[in-house]
Amino acid sequence: MLNWLKRIVLAAIGLLIIAVMAVYFTLRQSLPALDGDRIVSQVQQPATLSRDDLGQAIIQADSRKEAMYLLGFAHGQDRFFQMDLQRRVAAGELSEWLGSMALDVDKTGRFHEFRRRANTIYAQLPQAQKDILLAYTEGVNQAVEEQSARPFEYILTNFEQAPWSPEDSILVILSMYLDLQSGNVNRDLTLTEIKHQFGQPMVDFILQPSQYQAALDNSQLTGDVETPLLKARPAAVSNNTAEMAFRTEIGSNNWIVGGALTESGDALLASDMHLGMRVPIIWYRAQLNYAVDQYDVSLTGVTLPGVPGVIAGTNGHIAWGFTNAYVDTADWVLIDRSEVTAVEETINVKGEPETYKRLTSQYGPVRQLGTRFYALKWTAQEPYAVNLMLNQLDTKLSVLEAIPVVRKLGIPVQNIALGDTAGNIAWMPAGAVPARKVPHNTAITPEQLDGLWNVDEMDLPVVMNPSSHRIWTANSRVIGTDDLDRFGDGGYALGARAQQIRDRLFDYEQFDEQRFYQIQLDNEARFLQPWHALLRQLLKRNSGYFAADIEALDNWQNCACAESVGYTLVKHFRRQVINTTFAPLSEALKPKHLSLRFVSSNLEPAIWQLIRSENTQWLPEGQNDWQSYMLSQYEQARQQLQDKHGASKDLSTLAWGKVNKQAITHPFAGQIPVFGKALNMPEIPGYGDTFMPAVQARSFGASQRLFVRPGQLDKAVLTIPGGQSGHPLSAFYKAGFDDYAKHRMTPLLPGKPLHTLTFMPE
Repeated sequence: MLNWLKRIVLAAIGLLIIAVMAVYFTLRQSLPALDGDRIVSQVQQPATLSRDDLGQAIIQADSRKEAMYLLGFAHGQDRFFQMDLQRRVAAGELSEWLGSMALDVDKTGRFHEFRRRANTIYAQLPQAQKDILLAYTEGVNQAVEEQSARPFEYILTNFEQAPWSPEDSILVILSMYLDLQSGNVNRDLTLTEIKHQFGQPMVDFILQPSQYQAALDNSQLTGDVETPLLKARPAAVSNNTAEMAFRTEIGSNNWIVGGALTESGDALLASDMHLGMRVPIIWYRAQLNYAVDQYDVSLTGVTLPGVPGVIAGTNGHIAWGFTNAYVDTADWVLIDRSEVTAVEETINVKGEPETYKRLTSQYGPVRQLGTRFYALKWTAQEPYAVNLMLNQLDTKLSVLEAIPVVRKLGIPVQNIALGDTAGNIAWMPAGAVPARKVPHNTAITPEQLDGLWNVDEMDLPVVMNPSSHRIWTANSRVIGTDDLDRFGDGGYALGARAQQIRDRLFDYEQFDEQRFYQIQLDNEARFLQPWHALLRQLLKRNSGYFAADIEALDNWQNCACAESVGYTLVKHFRRQVINTTFAPLSEALKPKHLSLRFVSSNLEPAIWQLIRSENTQWLPEGQNDWQSYMLSQYEQARQQLQDKHGASKDLSTLAWGKVNKQAITHPFAGQIPVFGKALNMPEIPGYGDTFMPAVQARSFGASQRLFVRPGQLDKAVLTIPGGQSGHPLSAFYKAGFDDYAKHRMTPLLPGKPLHTLTFMPE
């Protein structure tokens, strides 16, 4: 009997080994070839695509068009899975691949009709930009055609890769509109519903000015707002069963100092774009070398797989980087039911048709809230939303030459920081901005709709060479109050992070790349200091019962440091107080499938107004004073933390590094037993948070860190939290991640080529 059991076990092990080996060799087959020669029709002179020890693509070509062909080839080899996801998300075609789990995502893409809009945009692009997209597309498709086996994501889901098209690149840019501006769209509809149910005073209360402002001209919004009356709380809210009214905090940093503040006299740029993070990471390192009208170009920076060109980086004369601008680019229009048309839409769900009705109108796609109908006007739906003008920065030698190009960019509007080798610096909104003159936070009538919605605004504000020699942006309001009525508020971040960056910049009179990196890693908890003082005061009244808590608060280190328990307690105390206090608004929005989280960053001044006034009308049923109410909220927050992370007498299980551990995962990792975790990046203890320069959450944070003086590229830094290749057996799958995790300064410039593909003309 034992012999039979041994044989069965050995046979099972043998079968497992055979299965693992079969999977391994199949995966090996899908690794791209990184060396060798190609004879192609897309180049007129020999061209090369090399990789260094990080897998960074180094392209040598005769022209911009040929360089984009090679970039498409590199993206197709290393990142086609990522590109495929992004085009399908925008087009509403993900269910065809992933099934019903993606149905809601697809309905969002279909709501905006992005596939049709991408076709329209491509048709009206200048021929030179079409040529770039066609060349890039040919490169992508050639790389895919050369695969000996499908990538594992397609084997796992038994799905065939569809060829790339020029319109797909436009869809990838439109997918960035969804990432970067959908908050504006949802925010305005949320405020519209709050106004409908609670009146304009409640909207004013939520949107009141805060003390956290850091506009470049130091202009301040001021004004006293009365506390509005609150309707009776639903029973569910009284029992504290409402969900958290918070969204993942937005956050990107960029700043720049002029030549007067650097040893070399160059401008020095920092660009730290914060996004949701997954494997593979969104950006792809590349250097493009080619000629334009006898002018030699060398572009180095980050590219977006699916799109031809360098998004943020340098050409050795100028350098540029972005943060999301959050000017208002959306309006909802209240329309009559007779103006609404129902369109039958069919989504392919793994071969099975799913049919539903979506609403549209002459003004745009329509959302129904109860008996009311709202049509959306949004920049992403306009023909000027997308173009490839960003590529024309490649030949610009100065900030002054670059600004006219920046005015015409077709991207989701960003704060661009620009600098050059002469030490000049500038900021301006870069991207598609509607020329309509009056933006609105809540819905308007058709009569109020500006006829200039179909015009791209060219008259954009510029700040160049300020007397301080410093420019900073961090998603909060950058424009002055005089321009606010024109460009509006599309969901600005609270200005606490921008203030902290601004203050750090004025702490010094000389800067280099290392000092800039220290600012990006600044995790001082300035924003939470008032909440820390409030919580400590509350707990001191019951010091015997809360002895361990008070000790943790006393030792909180005033930072989002990995070992700080006190930081965790203060952070979640604040969240719980805001969540429960504003729960009536959250509950009122739920039946309309809306959420208060789209305005959660605005709630800070409102909650402090309630705390200081001790307005008992806002307290839940059974609560009679704010002190005992807030103490009960702290106890509830701590219990929730302990239920999730474990309890201990010294509260050490609640150290911030454990609670906020960063986990960058592959979207398919959970579908693969045992081996799926190997697809993920190593987890990193939490070292930052929201409302500070070092923005970090579990799956959100710095998607790249760029520090560059355009004339001192040998000192420039580009650190990325992930590898170049999306193939798990590639040597470049995790290359560079360790530098990010340990805050090392990865060089921007590529190293010595280890692999080279040569492309010869036919």
